[in-house]
Amino acid sequence: MKRRMVYPDVLRALSCIAVVFLSVSMAAGNTAVSGLLTWAVPMFVMLSGMFFLDSSWYISGRDMVQRYLLRLLTGYAVWALMAVIVNRATAGTLSGILSGTGFYLNFLFVMIVLYAVSPLLRVFTRAAQQRELMYAVLFGLLLGCCYPFAQVLMGAARMTDYAMMGFGFAGVFLVGWYLRTALLTARGVRRIYLLGGICLILTLRGIWVGTTVFTTDPALMILSPDAVLIAMALFLVVKNTLSGRRLSRRVLRPIAALSQLSFGIYLIHPLLLALVCAAFNRAGIRLPSGVFILLVSVGLLAVSGVLTYLIRKIPKVGRYLA
Repeated sequence: MKRRMVYPDVLRALSCIAVVFLSVSMAAGNTAVSGLLTWAVPMFVMLSGMFFLDSSWYISGRDMVQRYLLRLLTGYAVWALMAVIVNRATAGTLSGILSGTGFYLNFLFVMIVLYAVSPLLRVFTRAAQQRELMYAVLFGLLLGCCYPFAQVLMGAARMTDYAMMGFGFAGVFLVGWYLRTALLTARGVRRIYLLGGICLILTLRGIWVGTTVFTTDPALMILSPDAVLIAMALFLVVKNTLSGRRLSRRVLRPIAALSQLSFGIYLIHPLLLALVCAAFNRAGIRLPSGVFILLVSVGLLAVSGVLTYLIRKIPKVGRYLA
C-alpha cells in the first residue's frame, strides 16, 4: 500500500491557520501581519496543482463534476447567500472588514476553472521535460503575476492586464506540480529560499508596497509575486524537512484533521468574524491589535472547525457544504 505523503497535509493545515489569521488581521487593520500571511492563498492553489496535475491519477469527467466542481458551486451558492444575510444582520460589517460581501468566495471560481482545465494541463505535464515545465511556470508567473501586479502598483491597470491573470492562476497551479516533481539542484533550492526570504523580510519591514494593495484588489492575494515566492520557499522547506520522515499518529491525527476541515473553515470563518466584530462594536470593546488577532483567530479556528465537522455529518449534502 502506498504511504500517504505527510507534507501536503502539513502545508494545508498551515495555510488554513494562516488564512484565518489573515482575515482577522485585515479586520484589525494590521497591514503588516496581513501582508505577511498572503502566501496562504497561492499555497492552496499549489497544493491543488500538485495532485490534479498528476498524470498517474485518472479522474473521469463525471467524477470531476460530482466530486469537485459541484461541491465548489454548491459551496459558493450556499455561503454567498449566508454572506448576504450576515452582512445585512451586522449592518455591513462583513463588507467593511473584507472589502466586499463575499469576495473571498471568488477564490472558488478560480479553482473551478483550474479544475476544469486540469485534464488539458495534465496532457502537458505528462509529456513535458523539467526545462519545459520550468518555462511554463516562469511564463505564467511573469506574464500573469508580475506584469499585472506592476500595472496595478503604477495605477495603469487595464482590463487586458487583468485578463492576463489567467496565465498567473495557471502558473501558480503548475508551480505545485513543478515543486513536487522537479529534481532541483541545491543551488536552485537556495535561490528559491533566498527570493522567498527577501520577500519575507521586505514584508516584515513594511518596505514592500504590495502588502497593502490586496485590501482593495483581492485578486492580487493569489498572484502577488511576494506571496507566490514566499509560498514556494515554504513549500520546499516543509517538503525537504518532512520527506522520508515518519511522524507519530499523535502528531499526524490533528494535522490530517485540520487539513480535511480546511475547506469548511475557509467558507465559514469570515461570517463568524463579521459577527464577532459587530458584537465588539456594539459592546464598545477595544483590544490591542495583537491581542485581538490572536484571541479571535484561535477562537474562529476552533468554532469553524467544529461547525465544519458537524456539517460534514449531514447525510448526502454535508460534504457539498463544507
